[in-house]
Amino acid sequence: MTKSKDDKIGEALDKGFSGRFQSKLAGDAVALSLAHVLGLVVPFLTIPYLARILRPEGFGLLLFAQSFGLWLVLVIEFGFDLSGTRIVSRIRENPTRLAEVVLGVQSAKMLAFLLTIPFAVAAFIAVPLFRDNPIYLLWGFLFAGARGLSPNWYFFGQERMIAPAFLEAGGKVVSAIGVFLLVKIPEDGWRVLALQTLGMGAAVAYMTVWMYSEVSWVRPSLRAGFYMLKQSAGIFVFRGSSGLYMQANAFVLGLLTNPAVVGLFGGAERIIRAGISMLQPLSQAFFPRVSHSAVKDLEEAGRLLWLSLVWIGGLSLIMGATSFVAAPILVNILLGPGYESAVPILQALSVLVPIIGVGTVFGIQWALPWGFEVPFSGLVVLAGALNLVLAFLLVPQFGGMGMASSVVAAEALVAFGLVALFLRKGGSLWPLRIASTETIHEQS
Repeated sequence: MTKSKDDKIGEALDKGFSGRFQSKLAGDAVALSLAHVLGLVVPFLTIPYLARILRPEGFGLLLFAQSFGLWLVLVIEFGFDLSGTRIVSRIRENPTRLAEVVLGVQSAKMLAFLLTIPFAVAAFIAVPLFRDNPIYLLWGFLFAGARGLSPNWYFFGQERMIAPAFLEAGGKVVSAIGVFLLVKIPEDGWRVLALQTLGMGAAVAYMTVWMYSEVSWVRPSLRAGFYMLKQSAGIFVFRGSSGLYMQANAFVLGLLTNPAVVGLFGGAERIIRAGISMLQPLSQAFFPRVSHSAVKDLEEAGRLLWLSLVWIGGLSLIMGATSFVAAPILVNILLGPGYESAVPILQALSVLVPIIGVGTVFGIQWALPWGFEVPFSGLVVLAGALNLVLAFLLVPQFGGMGMASSVVAAEALVAFGLVALFLRKGGSLWPLRIASTETIHEQS
């Protein structure tokens, strides 16, 4: 059949739009990666310095407090880095609805921040390391507040990711400069937390003012806050549970053993998590567009899922293999003398990178945009529980290697469970294809 002139014009416009979209997606991914690399240069400069100045015991105490603070961040964020981004990506053309979402999310975050206060008090009473070093608990708590209240979800949902990413990276650079100037002896470890809090706090304050220059400020509302907490509860369960085998590992290890062992495991984990975090810019670039396409264009969403698997999966496989082979060199350069026992721990943890790459693609880029928060959260809750059980069983006998084994097992449960869910919902791995909405409903 001969195509009409209008059909040809339509195809040309579609191709032009597709090209502009792919160019923008690639540009966002590259810019976010550059900002992320800038943010990663900081720890790769400060970790060797801190590991040597603080020694394994002091370094372990710092990582213990940071781990607790990072878990509190998950409570304060309450999953809005995903749920808020997803909502904004779908209603960004509606200024009235956008203002309502900002009011609800910011109110919810303030309520969640207040909920962390009892956690901090309980930690002081129940955890000997915090009772003996309360200043670490204080700054860990304040760091959680500064980072957890970030409005980056607002900008990510509108695919305006670059400036916020560079602002946060800039805050890390400023705090790193302070580390080299002010941290001189093992007892100065708490100053690292203080500097990170101030750097992050400045970036978050600027972004908050920026957001309210576009959306009128309204006094926080209990009703709006509780409503939004309820809406994001499913993703919060997922985020909070994932923290039990991601952010809270050093904290869990510190409850079961001494700070020196935490320093060995935590140093290796910091190296591997720095590599894993390189996947985040790609995930952030894809997520709002996939969420938008999930309700607009299934074919486009399928192409995006395939692209995310190629980019994220390929990069994670390369990084995992590299970290395994180069583990002795990485430990020697980044941690230094006294951390030799961290080499096998780093090699064990290198398996995490491709596993998390798979989990990111089928979790963040498929399960959440298609509304499968409940089964996704169920897998994460099971993984968090598995990590804790295995940690209590393995750490007393195997130390840091026991913790590494439990983390790998937990992440593997999530990744393979998500792939199984994808297949059960009618998806295909080769060729990669997302099931239609009708097929998904039939499989439910």
